[in-house]
Amino acid sequence: MTARDFALDPARFGLPTREQLVALRIWDLHYHGFIGADSGRALADHAALQFYQERFGIERSFSVDIGGQRDAVLEPAEFDAVGRRILEEQKDRLSGLIRIDPSDPERSVAKMNAWIADGPCVGIKYVPLGGKTPLRCDHPNNDAIIRRAVELGAVIYIHTWLKVGGERPRIGGGNLAGESTPADVVALSRRFPGVPLICGHSGGDWEIGIRTIRAHPDILLEFAGTDANSGAVDLAVRELGVERLVWGGHGASRSYATELAKVFDADLTFAQRQLILGGNLRRIGARIFRARGYRL
Repeated sequence: MTARDFALDPARFGLPTREQLVALRIWDLHYHGFIGADSGRALADHAALQFYQERFGIERSFSVDIGGQRDAVLEPAEFDAVGRRILEEQKDRLSGLIRIDPSDPERSVAKMNAWIADGPCVGIKYVPLGGKTPLRCDHPNNDAIIRRAVELGAVIYIHTWLKVGGERPRIGGGNLAGESTPADVVALSRRFPGVPLICGHSGGDWEIGIRTIRAHPDILLEFAGTDANSGAVDLAVRELGVERLVWGGHGASRSYATELAKVFDADLTFAQRQLILGGNLRRIGARIFRARGYRL
């Protein structure tokens, strides 16, 4: 059986066929296909996941582990070499977002120059781990990083979560030291009006995350990686508008079927699904995507 073959006819069960998925032009903003402990394992994992990318008609994936996965700034040379090679070989379907470290803005900007300005990547990702001193995205150190991202036209993705915990348990009290919340993204957005920022994972708690960013039109919501809940996308569209949602598959720790089901569960038109599954991402990243020769 090939990736394009299904054991059952999807249409008989009210599910989209592969042809219908392809027509949606799906761009996966959140791809964890290079998390192997070494470059060989990373490549093997990526090769295995390509079967499912093909099966679900995913047009382009954005790796969030290229250019440094265990550390936000430094990474063994073998991963650098492998990452650049794979992005070049598969530039028709694979792109990269590099991880940055707010505790070291100068080296983060240097990394952006090497991997984005003079390299194959198209954006940055804020992560909750790594770096000398974990800092959230609202810290003033981030200003130099965001300014450079704006100059490059880079996509800006921010991991956010709201974990319950702390000595007196509260929402957000269990977050890691450098783990941003939707409120931190709002604080950053106020300093950079007009700059698209992607609030990742819908803040973990989508009901709170959606309402936290609602009044800030430059912030988009990505809801990959959270548990699948019926009605989440409907609420996001109602509160934010369909133009403020982007999609990520979060493979391999989440299945493409689960993440796509969030969108197909919602009461949306074909055109609205097109926006969420790729159109909005193509719009906010149009400048750098055109520079890379992507079909928009």
